[in-house]
Amino acid sequence: GRGLFASRYIKEGELVHDGTVSDIIFPNAMKFREFVFSLPRDFACDAAEWVWMQPLEKGGDYHLLIGINISALMNSGGKDWHDEEGKTVNAVPESGYE
Repeated sequence: GRGLFASRYIKEGELVHDGTVSDIIFPNAMKFREFVFSLPRDFACDAAEWVWMQPLEKGGDYHLLIGINISALMNSGGKDWHDEEGKTVNAVPESGYE
C-alpha cells in the first residue's frame, strides 16, 4: 500500500490539501482513456492507481479525478466524504499505537 505521514499534529477539520489547483478532473471516461494511453506504459499503470471518483460538492454527481503530486499518497476523509458503507479516513490516532 501507500501512505503519507504527517510531520506535525493536524487539527481536526484542518485543510491539508486543496486539489483545486493540482488535481485533474476528467470531463468523461474517454478523456481519461486518452490521457492514460498517451503515457509510457509504466506511468500509465501508476496513473491507473491514482484515480478516484468523488462528487465535487456535497450530494453532487461523481467525477473522475487524478492527483499528480504528493496528494496521490493521501486518503480522503471527514464526516461529509465517505464511501458507500459510511467508512471515513483509515487513519489511527497516535494514541491508538500504544
